[in-house]
Amino acid sequence: MTKIKTHGYIPALLMTAAYASSAMAADSADLESRLAELESKLATMEQSSVTSSDKGGFVIGDTTVSIGGYVKADMVYKNHGNVGANATIFARQHVAAVDEDAESTIDMTARESRLWVKTSSMQGGKPLTTYMELDFYGSDGSEMVSNNFDPRLRHAYGSWGNLLIGQTWSTFVDPAHFGELNAFGQHASTIFIRQTQVRYTQPFSGGSVMLALENPQDGDDTSKTPDMVVRVNFDGDWGHASLGALGRELSDGDDQSFESAYSLTAKLNLPTGGDIRAQYNTGNLGRYMGVAAYPDEDATATDLSGFESTGYSVALRHPWSKQFASNVMYSATEADSDVSIGGLESSSSLHVNLMYYATPKIRFGAEYAQWETESLTAAGTDDKSLDVVQLSTRFLF
Repeated sequence: MTKIKTHGYIPALLMTAAYASSAMAADSADLESRLAELESKLATMEQSSVTSSDKGGFVIGDTTVSIGGYVKADMVYKNHGNVGANATIFARQHVAAVDEDAESTIDMTARESRLWVKTSSMQGGKPLTTYMELDFYGSDGSEMVSNNFDPRLRHAYGSWGNLLIGQTWSTFVDPAHFGELNAFGQHASTIFIRQTQVRYTQPFSGGSVMLALENPQDGDDTSKTPDMVVRVNFDGDWGHASLGALGRELSDGDDQSFESAYSLTAKLNLPTGGDIRAQYNTGNLGRYMGVAAYPDEDATATDLSGFESTGYSVALRHPWSKQFASNVMYSATEADSDVSIGGLESSSSLHVNLMYYATPKIRFGAEYAQWETESLTAAGTDDKSLDVVQLSTRFLF
């Protein structure tokens, strides 16, 4: 009897054990689910966490973000009135319109100050870079109280592998020719324009080839074909050389004309630690040269055709020491046109400066510039000149 009663508990014990085992299994599955959820949340937090980068900037997930720019303040003296775009930017057309009887003026501004944001990551096995930059040469604000000026888009592009899409320097621009001037990009024959484009760059040993389709503009916004640019660069320990060719369509809404222009630039390194920079450009340069110094279309022609002009510049940079350097740049342009719109037009600029680098991120500069223009009119030769002194301070960050 006893044995029978004892064995009667066995089913109950087995049922209890089975229930406990089932409960433990359920708890274990729930625990594993919670652990998996926690690991997922931790992974998400890790991807979105912000850490410092050994290359500067900071890292968010798989993307490195950098922020920089500079604060630049300028004091600009002009011996003949308040001339120039924004009173501080000069080109041939500004000097040609100068009133030589006007008194001298001084302007002080921080409008050239810039802010940029850059990101970089690996996408699809290729580097992806985005870049956006602003300055403050947008619409004019009031100088009566706050000296407020609107931000202006300079660059906004993405670069993935060999492909670049967005707004940046035109492929027809070689920034190596700018030279180190307080008046950035402001010499008579500068090739200076930023615009939206699609660019493909193919490197080769000792250089690269660039092909681009860019925003067309002939003054009337009637072009049907993108501007087409080819540039070949050569680089080495000796310096840099580049040849650019531009093809563009001019249109008046009814007729079209295909025009071309060419530019050759070089930067040669010197044993002194300085360099010589030179540029020659010719053809239907229009808005590409001298901050739109000449028109795109020849208004005196009987049919639609491009306005032809030529420009060149030579610059020397000489370091006096680790903290002092000087730059001298001469630049000139010339264009043939009918007397009714100014005849034989020419312009030139001469810049001389002294730069002091207090630290790698702090630069003080003093610069003198002399501008001259000559126009042959029906009444004779019309010559104009302008002297400019510019004192600048730049703080990089």
